[in-house]
Amino acid sequence: MGALSRFDLAYVVQQTGIHELHETGTGRGGSTRYAAEAGIAQIHSVESYEPVYREAQQALANLPNINLVLGDSVDFIRNIAGTHAKPRLFFLDAHFYGGVDFREKTVAAYIESAKDPRSFPLEEELELLLKKNLQKDWLIVDDARLYVEGGFGNGACPDWAQQWQRGGKLNALLRRLEKTHHVQLLRQDEGYWMCIPKSSPLDWRRIVKVLPGDLAGDPPGTFNLHEDVPGVTSISIARRTHDHRYANRYFRGNGIDVGAGNDGLALYTEFFPQIRCVTPYDTQQGDAQTLANVPDAAFEFLYSSHCLGYLRDARDALNNWLRVVKPGGHLVVQVPDEDIYEKGHWPSHYRNDHKMTFTIKKQGSWSPVSVNVLDLLAHFSAHATILQLQLIDQGYRYALHDTGIDQTRMPLAECGIEFVLRKS
Repeated sequence: MGALSRFDLAYVVQQTGIHELHETGTGRGGSTRYAAEAGIAQIHSVESYEPVYREAQQALANLPNINLVLGDSVDFIRNIAGTHAKPRLFFLDAHFYGGVDFREKTVAAYIESAKDPRSFPLEEELELLLKKNLQKDWLIVDDARLYVEGGFGNGACPDWAQQWQRGGKLNALLRRLEKTHHVQLLRQDEGYWMCIPKSSPLDWRRIVKVLPGDLAGDPPGTFNLHEDVPGVTSISIARRTHDHRYANRYFRGNGIDVGAGNDGLALYTEFFPQIRCVTPYDTQQGDAQTLANVPDAAFEFLYSSHCLGYLRDARDALNNWLRVVKPGGHLVVQVPDEDIYEKGHWPSHYRNDHKMTFTIKKQGSWSPVSVNVLDLLAHFSAHATILQLQLIDQGYRYALHDTGIDQTRMPLAECGIEFVLRKS
């Protein structure tokens, strides 16, 4: 069972004016409380199992404008008004009918609940909703792995709960919804369908929070080693494995790799045993400039190789990159050096979508968009300590400097500036 907290609901409410939530499956009330704190004015939630309903009543007693109902989710949906003035959010959750006491929470209890003929009411709920005026309403459906095969963040659906044979009917209902909504299958947690009105300008990637261990993309990204040189990260591994600071200090715990592409640090975690997981973040996940869908202090470290130069504002990006790292955590960032990578040419011969070039520090530059890295990092002196700042030219063949060859596409050469920050 997933949760509304997977989504930046406060942002959605602010941008859309959603004023009302209808939730099936109150559970402990976590999503209900989260919606209230996000600013939704009216919340209606139904729970079928009385002991859980009583527990939720007690947990949510101090919150106003919450209507908790003990009953059947299909009847609950049936009684919702079809006409409305402002957009609503429907969160269809907890597709076992009842009989699971969260204090017990045994597999046997879940199996018995799944056998109840009233379990898995999603198709009937959607059929009822499609009869209502939903054009400006949002729908989030949880537990997609019950109906869809394949990889999900929390693993495949257990055999005893699989409803894959019913997936065809469910897909037909979702296709009907596509007349008015963008329907996106997300594979985080137990899987979600996110149904956003076509009239809304919001990008679903901005709304889905990126958390440690998330699948990379939707469908999940696949990291494959390539026979050629996929990028600078792969070239850097030999250097980093000979410097114990990467394995023992910088790359520890949960990390995020900004601009991972097909050469992410996740390919090489076996060389850095202190890493718990690396979450890739690329265009599939959102805007690397803002990391708007990444919560504050979510990761122990941030890694980025040759990504900063593609962004609009290096200072703003670093401010956001520091934001998502926990105090005491590290940023390990490499950017191309303008003299040994761009070699005096702008726009860059190799990456014409670069928006800036970098040098450690010099009085003047041939580049009209040059960034002095030492000056850039000085802006963060109150929030971070510079542990390393160096030109990385390991393997660079200066004899080939004037040949026009992009040496980062060769097996040995790094042409960058690397800095390591520790967040205060």
